[in-house]
Amino acid sequence: MLALPFSLSRLSLAQIVALPRIYNVAMAEIMFGKPVADGIERRVRDEVKSLSAHGIIPRLDVVLVGKSAASQRYVGKKMEFCERLGMQARLHTFDDHISAGELRDQVQRINDDPAVHAILVQLPLPRHIEGPTSGLNKFDVFDAISGPKDVDGISRETVPELYRAQAERMLHLPATALAVRRMLEFYGIETEGKVAVIVGRNDITAKPIHHMLGGRMCNATAIWCHRYTRKADHDRFMRAADIIVTSVGSERYRITADLIKPGAVVIDVATRVGADGKLNGDVDFQQVKEVASFITPVPKGVGPVTVAALTENVVRAARFAHGLAQPGYDFASSRDAYLRPAISS
Repeated sequence: MLALPFSLSRLSLAQIVALPRIYNVAMAEIMFGKPVADGIERRVRDEVKSLSAHGIIPRLDVVLVGKSAASQRYVGKKMEFCERLGMQARLHTFDDHISAGELRDQVQRINDDPAVHAILVQLPLPRHIEGPTSGLNKFDVFDAISGPKDVDGISRETVPELYRAQAERMLHLPATALAVRRMLEFYGIETEGKVAVIVGRNDITAKPIHHMLGGRMCNATAIWCHRYTRKADHDRFMRAADIIVTSVGSERYRITADLIKPGAVVIDVATRVGADGKLNGDVDFQQVKEVASFITPVPKGVGPVTVAALTENVVRAARFAHGLAQPGYDFASSRDAYLRPAISS
């Protein structure tokens, strides 16, 4: 790591952006998601063909509450991708006035159908289901999904293994965490002993990524920032980070180059649609890429890998349903020929 004879906090933004050029540090390598997603897709397609030869067609059932345009778009992409790979995808829509109890019962009904291999509840849910601290809430809805079918890894049957870092017993690692893990592997980024800052507290992104990076799966020193983290602490943690994973998705939150240690790895999981209609993340990409060593773009970064990782979990669920798979992930096997050598010069 480059040693600097001064504190970053004393420099202007323009001076920080110029540091890589002053110290002859190359601009960040862009971590495009497509080659990683393509590799997952090839493996999933082969597994779907193998299952189909035995009369098994993996099936994903998606639960969508309300009429959010963003949620409808994300669900459409997931279902389209599954169908493109030869899997089945069914959509269950509900009015946004449905109660937590009614939604839980509907998810339980879907779960009890033996033809259903995998279930995904699209988030966010309406505030009256997301928010209550007493009575029924979103976690009761999640817990209506049995572990083998819980491809988002959010039910009480799937969360413990991630918390315990028992990769060999894990049913489903949440798709975004799995996508981040696959991208770190693909681009040869070491995590052991590194300082990793995770920003956000979403149930299917920041929370599982925090446990994944900080647990025995990655062995990083994980620091968790969220809306109650004091700004001074947030900025200090960010400037010390070797790896940053952010998933806030708010126009009020922005990661600028003055918060990045030269050579840091920056992974932007967030997505939001700006006033110009374009998709944006949390990171000021154009400036931060001048300071970081690796950075994901938005779009074309983590997003396509997350969708591909979901299909990986759907195939796992189908194999679980027919007694053809055991729990656990083997990440060492991802170092196959389809990975990094395919894009190395």
